Amino acid sequence: MYIPWETPQHHCQAVAPWTVDKPRIMSRRMHTTFIENFDEMPALANGDGAPGKWAPHLDGGYSNGKFTGYDWMVKRYQPMGNDQQIYTDSNFKGSGEEVLNLNPFSVDGSVLTITGDRTPPALLRSVWNQAYTSGLLSSHEMFAQTYGYFEMSAKVPSSQALLPAFWMLPVDRSWPPEIDILEAPGHMPDKLTRAVHWVSPDTSAHASSGCYTPTPAFADGFHTYGVLWLPDRIVYYYDRMVVAQVATKPGMDKPFYLMINMAVGGRWQGAANQNTPLPQRMLVDWVAVYSVAGPKGCLTDWRGVLLCR
Repeated sequence: MYIPWETPQHHCQAVAPWTVDKPRIMSRRMHTTFIENFDEMPALANGDGAPGKWAPHLDGGYSNGKFTGYDWMVKRYQPMGNDQQIYTDSNFKGSGEEVLNLNPFSVDGSVLTITGDRTPPALLRSVWNQAYTSGLLSSHEMFAQTYGYFEMSAKVPSSQALLPAFWMLPVDRSWPPEIDILEAPGHMPDKLTRAVHWVSPDTSAHASSGCYTPTPAFADGFHTYGVLWLPDRIVYYYDRMVVAQVATKPGMDKPFYLMINMAVGGRWQGAANQNTPLPQRMLVDWVAVYSVAGPKGCLTDWRGVLLCR
């Protein structure tokens, strides 16, 4: 691994390219704890609570210890971001009793495609009048890890009102903290963003810090997007080259799970409209997670989630 020799700062900072006169190379032994090659469409958790390797919805679904389902609206979009899409899957019923056949996922040649598109007019009422559909995959029902290296190989679109993302949240359902490995907001077509969110111990307020990395033509092909999360620092990688780092924040010392999604329309990237070019596709070749903790290994919690270090 290439790990910056500079001390990580409170705010995210770009890291200059490595040169031979700088002691920037550190060797770390890592072992794989999670891998998804998308050789076939992985099993997805379904609406009645049966787990899968990935879940096509946000975490939660329990109220006072009782499972209340994942088809309800708040588990299928993020109201805080003014999302305009609803995250669907092959079993999604929306507000009705029948499967809507709004599947955003397909696999071909060991590549997963997530498609964002307009909601068919006849189905708008069934999806709470959300004008767009897209997909989200979360590992919250099967896998989470504290520290390590997390990486995705993907071809990420850049288009008006889109927000493709690869990010992590705590398995204990607290928020913040949050680690954003990749965001590609449509209003910044030549930049990629990486960020952390946390609760300030001084003010108890939500705090954030991000880096905006100029990345011309990133949407033209597949690239790897990675983060090395250590107790003292979070280091961001693009095609396995260091691009930024930030000091690890309060609350980032517990297992986090993975999420991959493509939002359509929102407060940050701008609203989608009749001129937004759709459908749009995010292609994911593989996702892998590595531990840097040696022989500490993994354990399974009461929900059956594999927790690693």
